Amino acid sequence: MKNRIRSIFVKDVSKSNMHDLKSEIEGIRKRTNILCLFGSPTQGNWLGIANATKSLYPDNYISVPQSFSNSLLTEKQTIELCGFISQLNFDKLIISGFATYFFNWIDLLYKDIKIEIIFHGTISEFYEKSRQEFIAKLIQHGNQNKIKRFGFIKKGLDEVFSKLYNFDTYHQPLPTPTIPENIEKIELDKNKIHIGVFGANTFNKNLHNQLIHALMIDNTIIHVLDKSVFSYLQMDSRIIEHGTNLPREKFLSILSSMDLNLYMSFNESWGLVAYESEALGVPCVQSIQVDYLNLINNKLSL
Repeated sequence: MKNRIRSIFVKDVSKSNMHDLKSEIEGIRKRTNILCLFGSPTQGNWLGIANATKSLYPDNYISVPQSFSNSLLTEKQTIELCGFISQLNFDKLIISGFATYFFNWIDLLYKDIKIEIIFHGTISEFYEKSRQEFIAKLIQHGNQNKIKRFGFIKKGLDEVFSKLYNFDTYHQPLPTPTIPENIEKIELDKNKIHIGVFGANTFNKNLHNQLIHALMIDNTIIHVLDKSVFSYLQMDSRIIEHGTNLPREKFLSILSSMDLNLYMSFNESWGLVAYESEALGVPCVQSIQVDYLNLINNKLSL
C-alpha cells in the first residue's frame, strides 16, 4: 500500500516539474553550451553536493527532482528530458555527485553530448556494497568511453583513477566560500558548554564517536541536526536537535553559537563545516583529512 501511494505521489510531483525543468534548461542554453545536473536535496541528504555544485557552476546548473537518491521522474519523462537536452546541442554535460539513476541519463545522452562527471565522495565510503557497485559501474562507463572526463573533489582521487584506469581526470577544488556578515547567534544557556557535532549520519562522518566523547565532558550540551539517531544512548536531555535541510544562514547562526565544534570525519572531500566554523571564530577539532587545510598550508609557504 505504501509503494502504491508513493508511486502516485512521485508521478504527480514529477509531472508538475517537467515544464519548469525544460524552461530552465532552455534558459541555460541561451547563455552557455555547458549544462550541469545534480539531484535535489532531501532534508540534509545531498545538500552539501547541491551547494558545492551551485558554487562551481552558478550559471549552468539544474536541480533534478529526487527523493533521497531516487529519481522523481518516470522512465518516460527521463527519456523525454534527455531527448530535449540532445536537441539543444550542448557541447558538454556535467553530472555532479550523482545517484545511480543518472547512469540511465548517461546511456541516453553520451552519443550526442560529451559527458563529464564530478565525484564528491572519498575512498572510505567504498566499504559499502552499494558504493562498490556504483564505482564498478562508474569504471565500466569510463572504459566504454561513455564518460569522457572525471573530476574529483577529494585531492588525490584524480591520480588514482588516472593511474589505474588511464581515465582523463582532474582535481576540482571548491571555491573558498563567503561567510555572510552580521550572523546572529542563538540564545543558549551560558552556564553550559555547547558543542556542535554537525554532519550526515554516515560511516565516514564518525558522528557517534564524536558525540559520545563530547558527552564525557562535564557540563556539556551537544547540538546535532537529527538526534533521533542517538536515541539509544538515552541522553535526550543533553542533546539538542536543530533539524535537517536548514537554510545556510540559519545553520551558520547555530554553528557560530557553539563554544566548540567537532568535525573529525574519517575521510573528507573538503571540510566545509570545519572551514565555516573557524571563519566564524569558533574552534573546530577536525580531521587532518580536510582539503581546505591546503589553503592554509599554501598561504604559509608563500
